[in-house]
Amino acid sequence: MAATAGRPKRASQELLQEAAFELFQHRGYRGTTVEQIARTAGFSRATFFNCFASKAELFWLEVDALIASLRAHLEAQLAAEARPSLREALLCFAATFESSRIPWALQNYRLLEAAEDLAASGAGRVLELNRAFVRYLQETEKLAAIELHARAAATTATLVSGLLGWIDAGVTRGPFGDHLGRALIH
Repeated sequence: MAATAGRPKRASQELLQEAAFELFQHRGYRGTTVEQIARTAGFSRATFFNCFASKAELFWLEVDALIASLRAHLEAQLAAEARPSLREALLCFAATFESSRIPWALQNYRLLEAAEDLAASGAGRVLELNRAFVRYLQETEKLAAIELHARAAATTATLVSGLLGWIDAGVTRGPFGDHLGRALIH
């Protein structure tokens, strides 16, 4: 299935991701090349790099969508007449987060032996979350700059570690909102 002018980029990304995850399960992350991924999906190596900057970027399609959804949720909360605290806004979002929405790569990152690559390619996404939290706090709290940035950083770290802890809890995890509520101290 070679890419055609009519195929949306997202569809090509999803096909490449699906092929990659299948190969990662059989060959491991390090044992799978970009060429193998592209060939399995029916694309060229060049098409792969038109869709992704690196092999590690394959992990982030669903996470990027979740971050966009969270940012939209926070913007909607800021537009509301009664603005909830950042903690309340995050718990409201977390209450809608079902186990079925956990990105495959986050569920399987330990099995993939790709933790370093995930961390490196995820750093920008963590910073994006932090910027969203800084913006929210600027609009809802009267804090000195140092407090604002410290609170946003603490919230970012809590959200990320809370999500990974919730994922690691497996079938006994319960709702994400409950888990996050115990982790968020602000």
